[in-house]
Amino acid sequence: MPAPHRLDADAVRDLTDDITALRRACYSGPPWYETPEQIAGYPAKLHAATTRPGFVAHAVHGPAGDLAGICYGWPSPPDLSGDHIYDALQRALGSDGASALTRGAFEVVQLFVHPDAQNRGHGRRLLAAATSGWPSAWLITHPGSPAAALYRRLGWHEHVTLPPDLHPRLTLAVFNRTIT
Repeated sequence: MPAPHRLDADAVRDLTDDITALRRACYSGPPWYETPEQIAGYPAKLHAATTRPGFVAHAVHGPAGDLAGICYGWPSPPDLSGDHIYDALQRALGSDGASALTRGAFEVVQLFVHPDAQNRGHGRRLLAAATSGWPSAWLITHPGSPAAALYRRLGWHEHVTLPPDLHPRLTLAVFNRTIT
């Protein structure tokens, strides 16, 4: 089984088409049901993500060299103002609770594995690579998604449900883990 390899921002931008196709395969169906317009807007979000301080990504490729999965994120910033995700965290947890969750933590922003490559350990290995060296990490997902089941099996805990205005159709929850 190939180990995840680290990608810098330039390598991720070079893979934009492949990552977008992978996202389409993962997010077009349940529970996400992203629209073609949402998928079309993803490359701009991906490029913006690569400019975040501390951005790091890990990827795995299949036997034919195709992108099988990717995980990326960054260290949570000390200042949580001015971002809709951090605003939602503060509404759900209060300022002190949001700071306690994010202080010194790695923020797993995206983790997705192609449906044809799932249940082979790729998600587990990508998550481990992304969070290696961090004392704690957190992420947001739908609590009923297959990914949430993986996180629970790996010792992540559902920390809080986010306000309903964060996503128009889904309940989203924060999962966190202290890394040992």
